[in-house]
Amino acid sequence: MTSKNSFLANSKENYKRRIWVLAVSILGQLVLYPGVLTVYLSRIRFWNADGVYNMPELYKMALQGAATDALGFQPFGAYLIMFLAILIAVQGFSYLYDRKKVDMYYSVPVSSKRRFVVIYVNGLMMYIIPALASILIAVIMAAVQGSLTIRGAAECGLAILFNLLYFLIVYHTAILAVMLTGNVVITGFAVFIFLFIGYVALVTGNALAGNFFKTKCPYFEESYLTGSIFVEYSVKVSSLKHASSLSEIVRNILPVYGKWFVSALLLLAFAYLCYRKRPAEAAGKAMAFSTLKPFVKIVVSVVTGLVAGWLIYDATCYNAWITALGMICGTLLCSIVMEAIYEADVRGVFRHLISTGIGAAAIGFIFCIFQFDLFGYDSYVPDADEVESVALDLGPYQNYWEWDDAAESVSYMMDSEYLRKHMFLTDVDAVCELARKSQGIYTDMEDRRGINVLYRLKSGKEVSRRFWVDFADETNRELLDRVIGTEAYRTGFYMISQENINTVISEMKREWGISYTNGAISTDLPVSESERLREMWLKDMEQFNFTMAGSEKPCGELSWQIINGHVRMELPVYESFTNTISVLEEYQAYYPVELRVEDILSMEVTNWHNQQENGTWTTYEAVRVDEPVSPVTAEFTDPEEIAQIAENIYPGSLDTFWMSNAFESGYEVVVTFKTDSAYPYNRGYTDYSFLSGQIPDFVLEKTAYGENN
Repeated sequence: MTSKNSFLANSKENYKRRIWVLAVSILGQLVLYPGVLTVYLSRIRFWNADGVYNMPELYKMALQGAATDALGFQPFGAYLIMFLAILIAVQGFSYLYDRKKVDMYYSVPVSSKRRFVVIYVNGLMMYIIPALASILIAVIMAAVQGSLTIRGAAECGLAILFNLLYFLIVYHTAILAVMLTGNVVITGFAVFIFLFIGYVALVTGNALAGNFFKTKCPYFEESYLTGSIFVEYSVKVSSLKHASSLSEIVRNILPVYGKWFVSALLLLAFAYLCYRKRPAEAAGKAMAFSTLKPFVKIVVSVVTGLVAGWLIYDATCYNAWITALGMICGTLLCSIVMEAIYEADVRGVFRHLISTGIGAAAIGFIFCIFQFDLFGYDSYVPDADEVESVALDLGPYQNYWEWDDAAESVSYMMDSEYLRKHMFLTDVDAVCELARKSQGIYTDMEDRRGINVLYRLKSGKEVSRRFWVDFADETNRELLDRVIGTEAYRTGFYMISQENINTVISEMKREWGISYTNGAISTDLPVSESERLREMWLKDMEQFNFTMAGSEKPCGELSWQIINGHVRMELPVYESFTNTISVLEEYQAYYPVELRVEDILSMEVTNWHNQQENGTWTTYEAVRVDEPVSPVTAEFTDPEEIAQIAENIYPGSLDTFWMSNAFESGYEVVVTFKTDSAYPYNRGYTDYSFLSGQIPDFVLEKTAYGENN
């Protein structure tokens, strides 16, 4: 016979009062697992009936992939699990909001510890039992339909624990919010604050740092900020779904398991401590513990001030002092509102002015950190002895990718991610000297270029900054030679430098092609020569440095590219690259970059009438609103004029990034070749640009505004 005061009896009694919450949990879990699985598989069948999958093997792989997505790491879980955790926690301990219920519960001969454990365990089971049952149903459905794989089952098992730990953190956070507050509305605010205030503070602080600090470098920073279990869950799910193997998933998820488990235990311990210390008369009040009121008010009001500063700074077009005023006013207003809530009386806004003043002073100090750079953010340059290696983003743009064996697909890589993984420059002195020379100089440069740098410190810490370098400065040119004229730079910047790159390409089961172009003529090369071309190009690149690239324009470009795809590697070729050119000549692929006048049918020059003001290019029309204009285009067919133009233009498709002010901005030259030309020019239009300072006078006259208008 079961005692009416046993744990089991208490649990049954508690379940009777919470049956509707259990029903919501069951329905939600059925939607999350069998429901999502059904939707995913139905979509694959619909697409198959529509002819998307032209082979049975592809259709089967699609079904298996859909089942793995549905059973494993689901993005929808972030919302549903959080909702269930908050609902179960708040409803379970909601009796604490009513003094009559509190008195009634305390009159029952059940210890407060037993009462907490019963409500807590029942709530936990309300999530776990429906979740496991729903997952089992979904697994059976997938197995019956032949879409369950070993990887799918393994990911399902890993996701169960992942979701449980996520549930526990949100569940314990919501319980803590109940213990600290006295009514459901304030509990809702408290849950939101606990779950998202860290994320809001990080995002706004990071945004303000980007606005105020000149050397802030988002390039090498993580693409996301956490500070919230919800955001971290969502980001982790996305990365785990795209992992190439189970071993990669396990490596990435084990540290998360450990961190979340410890976090959940600490939150539970704190929530239970607050439960034991919570006074009975706290029911109905905004805050259960008066000693926490000032601390909570200061934290929330300061974060509110940060948000106000973020919004006002953009709205006022970067007016720092209006931003400061807005940050202080936002903090004060939030403090006033919170005091009114605390006291349940509008007259309470004038009480506890000390904590209000502390919040205002704190946000004022934070503004001073940004405005006056109190901690030397912009002046930071590490000592070379403190740095292990450096990664640099100098340019020009490159296309980076990696091959996923498991999914048999190409995944694109951010250039910052690739450089972080592959570039390890050890001539730290040159980089630090470039950074020091740029301090305090942001606009007064002849050829201003931004550089993103990642310092890998010997302490294990990584620090990123952005600074500006004048490419036209002789001292900088010498330092840049030491940076880009190294094997470490070439290896870290060009994918072709990877020793196994051609092996990876051959294993991709994609049709690749190799071509060479001088801007006007494109020639295909045998794929069988891939490794030879790679070796010759790398050998020629041993002479590559900033001085060479800044004084010698490329004569062409080699390209490795997936046929009918966008994945490619583009490599500059210079006239001094004799080894590479010898292979090109062997296959009759090398043609001079200079145009033969006798092969040109016509040239069309467009002057866009752009003007440069304070480093920003704007159209002439934007400046002369009283006299709107259009670009002026002139066609040239006279052989003598064509000859003069041809001497002063260069293919726009070839990269002259390293050259200072190589082209005239605002002009475009379109060349049309004769159909019977001796060289195999590309048919149709080919774009060229004028070299800096080399526009013929007759072109200036015929494309001047008003000449033909």
